[in-house]
Amino acid sequence: MKDQRILYIFTRTPLHVGAGSSVGAIDQPVQRERHTGFPIIPGSSVKGVLRDLFKDQDQNQIDEVFGTGSDREEARSGTMSFGEARLVAFPVRSAKGAFALAVSPLTLSRLNRDAGWGLEIPQISEDTMTCCAGKKLVIERGDAKGVVLEEYRFNQTGEFPTEWEEKLTGLLSDSVLASAKGRFVLLSDGDLSHFAINACQVNQHVRIFPETGTADSDGGGLFNEETVPSETLFYSNLNPVRKCSGENNILHPLNNEQLIQFGGNSTTGLGFCSVVCK
Repeated sequence: MKDQRILYIFTRTPLHVGAGSSVGAIDQPVQRERHTGFPIIPGSSVKGVLRDLFKDQDQNQIDEVFGTGSDREEARSGTMSFGEARLVAFPVRSAKGAFALAVSPLTLSRLNRDAGWGLEIPQISEDTMTCCAGKKLVIERGDAKGVVLEEYRFNQTGEFPTEWEEKLTGLLSDSVLASAKGRFVLLSDGDLSHFAINACQVNQHVRIFPETGTADSDGGGLFNEETVPSETLFYSNLNPVRKCSGENNILHPLNNEQLIQFGGNSTTGLGFCSVVCK
């Protein structure tokens, strides 16, 4: 789409964008795509966080880009559409190299399409436990080469594509992502979906009575909260839906990498991300 820009988000700390309460094993799960199980950051959250980031700027420019609420005298939509942040790479524990940044043909296809890169999409079999992996992850035993992610062993059928590695590590100057060469692994869509659903962090919490400062040990005071791990890479589409009335530079600071907090529990260190718009 003409004039479309991409917002890249790389988590520095675990991230919790909640889906509300649940009747399952996780009391407070993260939001996910229904069909893949990949975690997401909803477009409404992206829009709200960015609007708050620029709250000290010119109010007319803010209202033009982000719109005005229904409680305003002249409510109107903004000139920019903020898409949900989709998964590109998910960190998975590795027997060698500590952790891998796992991608799949689907996550690469989406980014390739929306960013307009025109790169060839690497493929991997859905039927066998195989992968294409960087050198930091590969374990060699005689003639066999493999990668161990969580409790699963994958046979290495090739190296991770160099052109994709260069593209992904160059998205942000964040030192962890920029130095991730050799750490990427291409999995099938099904295998990545499995890890994205089952390899998120789950943290236990106890409610505290504000009057006494003591733990609520009765009545369901214990609960757990799911978080997307650090070193997860997302991207979000920013699309103009109509032209601004004049020059509007409200989003220009995003051209330079920023530290921005998404989701809940910022006072306990969750949701801090390296962010840049290209």
